[in-house]
Amino acid sequence: MEVLQYDILIIDDSKFIIKLLTEIIELKGFSCRSVENTSLATIELNKYLPKLIFLDINLPDSNGYEFCKNLKSTEKFNQILVYYFTGIAEAEVAIKTLETKADGYLMKPFNLSDFNNILEHLDHSNVVV
Repeated sequence: MEVLQYDILIIDDSKFIIKLLTEIIELKGFSCRSVENTSLATIELNKYLPKLIFLDINLPDSNGYEFCKNLKSTEKFNQILVYYFTGIAEAEVAIKTLETKADGYLMKPFNLSDFNNILEHLDHSNVVV
């Protein structure tokens, strides 16, 4: 079975957000996949490890904080960059980012330059086309 490789995994239950993020990511030359909940994300992560995950915090099947905390405490997954993507109060997200060992967060509504700052740190030499 051939595994589809990609650079970034989007975990968000909003089809609009998934479409918007996918367009931004692909315009920057990266490939991505998306899932709408953490159950599907777990299945996806057992197939391929992306370089970066954009993770919504409020998901229908799980809390994004707990999902991130579990990822970061597992040796197989702890090197994946995780950025929360949320509209929750920034003060809470900042504290939870530290507690869960996430690599950062983006607040909704977002500015395109926020994505530029994150994506420029990914290694383009390993980008899957």
